[in-house]
Amino acid sequence: MAREEVYVNMMVDTLERKKVILEQLFHQTKVQETLLKDEEMDMDSFQQMIDLKGEEIEKLNQMDEGFDTLFHHVEKEINENRMAYKSQIQKMQKLINEVSELGIQIQALEHQNSGHFKVYLANQKQAVKKFHTNNRTAASYYQNMANAHKPGDSYFFNETK
Repeated sequence: MAREEVYVNMMVDTLERKKVILEQLFHQTKVQETLLKDEEMDMDSFQQMIDLKGEEIEKLNQMDEGFDTLFHHVEKEINENRMAYKSQIQKMQKLINEVSELGIQIQALEHQNSGHFKVYLANQKQAVKKFHTNNRTAASYYQNMANAHKPGDSYFFNETK
């Protein structure tokens, strides 16, 4: 088997692995959507999903770099001998379409999740603001009550002369 053929097969394998990772990313993004729609969102689970997705995205970036490197090694050979690599080219085209479709679906879901997250943050900001307002009101009330009756004042003292 020629070196170029090995490289082409590695490119097909890379695209297959990329598809699997994108499917995992899509699933993780769906989990994030579920978490964001929950009124009592579990921030630990949400952060865990972000971390997992970050790891998967790093793998994708490495695969893309490797794919590009392989492609530069075999680009001339593939262009000169298209018929010899016809089945691999067709498989790569199919995988590229599937990978692109998954990427579009993930982007759309991420856009929706971004909107859900902005709503969540606005609600949290409102809750914090309400807490601070209530806290100030309570502190003011207790301060006023403490100052309402000063020592030395008597409720039974008659001030008539």
